[in-house]
Amino acid sequence: MKKKFFLIVSLFVVALCLMATQTQAQSKRDRDQANALQKEAETAYGQKNYQVAAAKYGQAILLVPNNPNAHYRKGYAHFELKEYDAAIASFTTALTQGFKPPVEIYRVRSYIYSEKKDYPSALSDIQKGLAIAPKDLQFLKYLGEVHLASNALPQAVEALNRAAQVAPNDADIQYNLARAYFSMGDVKAQKTAAETALSKGTRFPGESHYLLADAYQKLGNSAEAILSYQRAISSKPDIYLAHRNLADVYRNEARFTDAISTLRAGLSTFARDAGFYTDLSWNYSLAGRPKDAVDAANASVGLAPEQYGGYTNLCRGYNETGEFAKAIAACNKALSLQPGDGETYYYLGNALVQQNKSVEATPMYSKAVSGLVEYTRKNPNYSDGWYLLGNASFADLQYDRAIEAYLKCLSLSPKFLKARVNLGITYTRKKNKAAAMDQYTFLLTADRALAAILKSQIDKM
Repeated sequence: MKKKFFLIVSLFVVALCLMATQTQAQSKRDRDQANALQKEAETAYGQKNYQVAAAKYGQAILLVPNNPNAHYRKGYAHFELKEYDAAIASFTTALTQGFKPPVEIYRVRSYIYSEKKDYPSALSDIQKGLAIAPKDLQFLKYLGEVHLASNALPQAVEALNRAAQVAPNDADIQYNLARAYFSMGDVKAQKTAAETALSKGTRFPGESHYLLADAYQKLGNSAEAILSYQRAISSKPDIYLAHRNLADVYRNEARFTDAISTLRAGLSTFARDAGFYTDLSWNYSLAGRPKDAVDAANASVGLAPEQYGGYTNLCRGYNETGEFAKAIAACNKALSLQPGDGETYYYLGNALVQQNKSVEATPMYSKAVSGLVEYTRKNPNYSDGWYLLGNASFADLQYDRAIEAYLKCLSLSPKFLKARVNLGITYTRKKNKAAAMDQYTFLLTADRALAAILKSQIDKM
């Protein structure tokens, strides 16, 4: 019985040994085959055939699952294919299997998370990377960019300034600082950072010129704003606001023809943008071209019938061409889309007056004043808002408010002569001949035709 037992045990041991030998042999064959597949994957990757590379790495991993380098390389192949979810999965597995150095995975994975707008995950990887390499420039730049994308602006500035200490000649850090300061409303810092980015040769010259122009515009330096907007457009014509803002600087300088030319040039890039046509309509009116103002407003309405601005400008244009019934219809359409809009109520009141409906016009002017008071509160630096408030206040017989509004308009846009004429006329209503004459004297050297209009009102006092 004992002999039989020992025989069975011996046979079992032999079987185990054979199985172990076979397992080792199979394991070696799997490793060899996996190595061969990895070499094929490397070749495909080097040839930028990332689809094949990912597949070959995947086959190698099936044979030898615990292979952090293969998972890492497979992740990069997916990354090159922009297959971000698959890339994240591969990189994560590589990390759990002990890939060294992990900082390389944190670097690429944080970028992927940022591209996916998963900023918390991106931030987590960046912070892990910085814990290993606290002065790593790429991580510091990523940190600033992720904070910027997350609208964590003070944190973005802090991170970007840390990056600038590591790489003081990196122009793109300064560009991103200018973006951050723009969002924070720190105009002087925005200007300095944008200038530095351009002087150091940023990869984003168009955007940097735009940020510099925006700063100059807000600082009231129209000449430099115009130059910088022109450079922004020349460098990158598809910066939407560069065209409209440049036109607005020209408008504020009473250079209405230049504003019109800028907007028409912008239409070569933004051919079907209603906002350009709305701006054109306003500038045509300011330039004394009412028919063109109507045409531009009609184009705006055709492109964006759901936006009230085109109808408001159409109402004003029809007032100027004497088509008052059409003006009333356009104003009512605008108000159905934007109830309470002060500018629209002002034009509606004008149209009603011209149709001998002064009783109906009176409450329109009162509503116009209320709406424009709110508008100027929200847009205190927009000179034409104050001009319209002055006009509405004058129509509503609120002469003191009109004078205050015109003076504010002229403080923002000193060359806007129509506001100066209206200010002088308002002084005549207040029986302040001396103040009216001051405006007349100014207009004599600026525009004798406008001066004559004001003088006719002064002579009636």
